[in-house]
Amino acid sequence: MIVKFWGTRGSIPTSGPNFMEFGGNTPCLSIRLKSTDEMIIFDAGTGIRELGMDILKSNPDCKTLHLFLTHAHWDHIQGFPFFGPAYHPDYKVNVYCTKTAEEFLAGQMAPPYFPVGLEAMPALNAFHVLSHDETTSIGNAKIRNMPLPHPQESTGFRIDESGTSFVFATDTEHEPPHMNEQLVKFATDCDALVYDAQYTESEYFNGRQGWGHSTYNEGVRLAQSAGAKKLILFSHDPTHDDAVCLDIEQKAQELFPDAVAARQGLILSLP
Repeated sequence: MIVKFWGTRGSIPTSGPNFMEFGGNTPCLSIRLKSTDEMIIFDAGTGIRELGMDILKSNPDCKTLHLFLTHAHWDHIQGFPFFGPAYHPDYKVNVYCTKTAEEFLAGQMAPPYFPVGLEAMPALNAFHVLSHDETTSIGNAKIRNMPLPHPQESTGFRIDESGTSFVFATDTEHEPPHMNEQLVKFATDCDALVYDAQYTESEYFNGRQGWGHSTYNEGVRLAQSAGAKKLILFSHDPTHDDAVCLDIEQKAQELFPDAVAARQGLILSLP
């Protein structure tokens, strides 16, 4: 299983010389499986534009794409209108979400917000509304989901394929001093856990409780409790430049050596 990060930033894209190492695109990941040429995509933030260009240029055999959306907040869907493969009839794009994705994706492409609508995307093959007890099969992989605490609720996903497991749990808030035991169980023994680390604890406890995001400290506690092999800190705050992200990464590694702050372009090769 190969995971690539095309966008790692939360809330809003950012740019500038102080944001070069970690990047400014909002959330998007691609996952290549061992058992099929079909691709799994998590979220459609601004990073999905570059992913789409890469698919069209460098992955001619990858014609079936499975897009899983965590929720409808704009930073997770704002790149979708610029996803090149959706405009090509040679591709098939299947969209999965616990909410009615067809409705909210069409809404952001309706006048006066965008010049063309979903009807301009012939590759859109099917929209699947997931239940929280549902398992989706793609190749030999099984994709499960669970609800995450976040305004209007987010969704966490877990992929298991041939003994390899990957968990994507972003846009979630913990309830101090309690741990999300359901998420611990969901992520048990995973090879890699991507977790929302948008705030430092100082930021979180000084006015940002209830905003729907978490901290690297909580990510470490979760990873340790779940027995995760690797922790990837994600959803970097738009005010956190490279220096801040590096400091967060270093502090997390002091507590959990196999922690890394997600960089745009990061590739994980999982066994």
